[in-house]
Amino acid sequence: MVCFKGAQWASLVVASAAYLPWAAQASSNLHVQISVGRNLLKGHVDGRVVLMFAPNGTDPLEDTDVTSTPNKMFGKNVFKFGAEDTVTLSGGSPDGTATGVTGFPLVSIDDVPAGTYRVQAFLNPYDKAKRSDGSEVYVKFPCGDGAPNVDGVGSLLTPALDLEVHGGPQTIKLAFNSVEPVPALTGKEIGACSQGNYAETAQLKYVKIRSKKLSQFWGRDMYVGANVLLPAGYNAADKHTRYPVLYNQNHWTGGRGPYGYSTNAAFTAAWDKGVIPGTNGTADRPAPKLIIVAFRHEAPFYDDSYAVNTANLGPYGDALNEELIPYIDEKFNTVARPYARIQDGGSTGGWESIANVIYRPDLFGACFSSYPDSLDFRSHQDIPLYTNKNAYKRADGTDIISIRTFTNDTQVNLATVAQENHWEHVFGTSSRSSLQWDVWNAVFGVQGLNNYPLEPWDKVTGEIYPGAVEFWKGFDLSYYVASNWNGAKNLGEVLRGRIFLYVGTHDNYFLNEGVANFGSRVNGLGGPNWANVTITPGQNHGGNYQRRETWDYLELVSRWVHEHGPEGKTPLPSKLTRPSSRGNVWDDVIRAGGHGAAVKRQQKPTLSYKEKPKCGPTIKATAGRWDPGVALEAQWVVNGRPSGAAFAVKQDDIIRYASSAGAKGKKKFELKLRVTGTKRNYEDETRESNAVVVAGRH
Repeated sequence: MVCFKGAQWASLVVASAAYLPWAAQASSNLHVQISVGRNLLKGHVDGRVVLMFAPNGTDPLEDTDVTSTPNKMFGKNVFKFGAEDTVTLSGGSPDGTATGVTGFPLVSIDDVPAGTYRVQAFLNPYDKAKRSDGSEVYVKFPCGDGAPNVDGVGSLLTPALDLEVHGGPQTIKLAFNSVEPVPALTGKEIGACSQGNYAETAQLKYVKIRSKKLSQFWGRDMYVGANVLLPAGYNAADKHTRYPVLYNQNHWTGGRGPYGYSTNAAFTAAWDKGVIPGTNGTADRPAPKLIIVAFRHEAPFYDDSYAVNTANLGPYGDALNEELIPYIDEKFNTVARPYARIQDGGSTGGWESIANVIYRPDLFGACFSSYPDSLDFRSHQDIPLYTNKNAYKRADGTDIISIRTFTNDTQVNLATVAQENHWEHVFGTSSRSSLQWDVWNAVFGVQGLNNYPLEPWDKVTGEIYPGAVEFWKGFDLSYYVASNWNGAKNLGEVLRGRIFLYVGTHDNYFLNEGVANFGSRVNGLGGPNWANVTITPGQNHGGNYQRRETWDYLELVSRWVHEHGPEGKTPLPSKLTRPSSRGNVWDDVIRAGGHGAAVKRQQKPTLSYKEKPKCGPTIKATAGRWDPGVALEAQWVVNGRPSGAAFAVKQDDIIRYASSAGAKGKKKFELKLRVTGTKRNYEDETRESNAVVVAGRH
């Protein structure tokens, strides 16, 4: 979960719709033509063009946030775009998003009011990837930049120009004339800019490995890295003194150290000395002896991978847990046992930390997870995902809110789910915006037949596809724990007392709802103390676990490790860390959610025919199986020719054939059902049923 910019909340609060009307006079037939400067683009690329109209004299990239941006932004896909080509952006519609223009907050470029703007365009180029499961996608691979939604490494840029929109027919011409460079590489890590490349200090070390599993899946070299903060007094040569490890999950961390190390001078100085300064007359005390690790795993689709194995992003869970952690254990003096490996984090990191303990109790001892992304999809943020028909509207027609704040305990709405999804759509189709809702589609969902994430709802209308949502249940952590409470995984016993959760009732993204649902379900099964759940009245999104001061929190983690170690009061039994409790196994994930599974889900239309002496022929058909959300139109075909009018059908319909005038009088005729499926960001496809020979009617 990416936090919003708090300083400019008010600018979008006035808007109640996802696509906002503007009172000023709009232009008519405004066209923006963008060409490519000489020697800037070699070959041809697929990608996403983003065009911004910012207030005159401002930097268009200064504020692109959904809650506050003053910009009018438009996006369009380009295919096989080359140095001699020109792309034109004009008009705009929620329909045809794969090939047309998508806008936010305005639907159409024609709606841009007359005035002077700072105008700039960007081309985010995609790389073609042939994945090991047979799927082929065009995505952006980040390069030490944290996978931004616009202007990432390798993006083409036009100059930012102050231009006047006249309010009538007009053509604006721009030209890409520069490329966003690779960040400076200060270190000596392998993999060039992938996952960054940073110079070490005495206490902050950087490691990076080529992941064999990710490289095999993506068909190219893929890397994962970590920032390793060593405690004061650490001596690499002293193999007898070993340290527990706190794995701090977060968004893209770049070269920063965890918990403000290298950015917070007071914390950095105290950590380096190994002494916590006393306050208000209290004595100094020793700092906890921990190694703290922050992962670097920027990925296609987002600034991190969510640290689990997923059908769309690949085996990142295995890359981190099976490849990188063993490398860290080998390189540093760690205690390589589950009780001494702790997971923590907030928001996205909160979800990652609890997910890793739930899926890998054989590897990690406990988690301290703060305001995690949705743990129970009965409330996906504030969307009742399993029961609602629409992700954007409640049954009574009111908007579902996505981002909020509070003033004097009164909720102030900053953006709706519709607004945030339409804003994301500017930056990418097929869940490629590198923004929040899209990465959830990529992580929690399976692959669609189009090779991209099978989205749980229509990005434009909000219509929920229950068949797509069903595939999310393996990542509904509340459902997963309850479903594996007993049996082979035995999570009811294995995870007891190892999950610590914190959230505030005023969480800005409604994440308190998922935590509450999770807590009521698991503690309803295991008793009130099965999971330690803290929901603090009035607290918003942010801060350490339970809003503790950093040193107080790190001491809490250290105490848990000591108490559950071999010499502690309550050692973590080996029977609770057996491999049989492991989940999110890569082979299972890709088998159920990869390209092969997507193909297997499909089925051609079927036709059956029975001749009944008294009643005549009975002809029934089904439309076949298609991905959720595909709209179907059927057409009867008699002797190879269309017969009658085309008609809409649904996947579960039983379709009956009534002989048309063209079939009467024929002794026999061949009958088929032809079905055409259409869906946003899918290629239209027509499938034909088996043929049956029908006795004629006279």
